[in-house]
Amino acid sequence: MTELSLFPDLSPSVEERARLLDLEIELLLFGKPGGPLKLNLSDDEKQVLRAIRFHRGADRAITIRQMRDLWVKSVQLSERQVKNAVRTLRIDFRLPIGSSKKGSDGGYFLMLTEQDHAILHKQVLDQVRAELEVLKAVDGPRAALELLGQLQIEVDAMEVA
Repeated sequence: MTELSLFPDLSPSVEERARLLDLEIELLLFGKPGGPLKLNLSDDEKQVLRAIRFHRGADRAITIRQMRDLWVKSVQLSERQVKNAVRTLRIDFRLPIGSSKKGSDGGYFLMLTEQDHAILHKQVLDQVRAELEVLKAVDGPRAALELLGQLQIEVDAMEVA
């Protein structure tokens, strides 16, 4: 099975990855279906992608507040709508959108380097660990271990599919 990754192949140069990503984003915004399921972007996803598309690298991340400042009042998306759109762009369209929670400088960005990927990777792992800690405190260590076992089964099933 070919492993699908949010992060693009590292063999092309950063400039080439940026060019290919720009082309893919442009085609999606103009209505070409994309991602493994050949889906079309929703209006919310288009709006979020337009805001993120030129923010390359963690040091150029755009916050939800900055996105909202770009949008006219009649088409404001809530924080939840932005997060849902980003999730869909990552999962359904396999776009390498990173995020960081670095104080007020955090936000969303296009990942083009290994460093960008490492920032997202660390953040996601930290979030999983924090949620597991909550589950352990609420339901006990056995429940946390059972959840980890269930997650392993689900990951294994994904690899077979």
